[in-house]
Amino acid sequence: MKQKRSRSGKMKKSTGVHEPMAEYLQDTGTVITVDSTGRMVLPKKIRNLFDANRFEVRATENHIELIPIKSLDTLFGILPEIDMEKIYREHDREVEEEDAE
Repeated sequence: MKQKRSRSGKMKKSTGVHEPMAEYLQDTGTVITVDSTGRMVLPKKIRNLFDANRFEVRATENHIELIPIKSLDTLFGILPEIDMEKIYREHDREVEEEDAE
C-alpha cells in the first residue's frame, strides 16, 4: 500500500486504488476507481447534473447503470393548489384527538 506525506509531515496510508489509466481504454469520459472497501466517488459535477446524491444501481450483462433518485424536497411546489398550512393544521388536530383518547 502506498504512503503519502501529510501536511504535518507524518506518513499516512493511502486508502484508494492508484494506478494509471489503462492505455487500452478509449477516452469515454470520467474514470472513477473503487477503493478497497468497495466505495466509489461520483464527481460533484455529475451529482449536480442529476441533482441527486442517491442512485439506484442496476447490473446488466455488460455494464452497470446508476439511476439518480431525486430527493422528496424536489417535489415541493409541483402542485401549487395544495394548501400545506391547512394540511399541517389538520394533522396537528388529528394528533391531538388521538392523544385525547
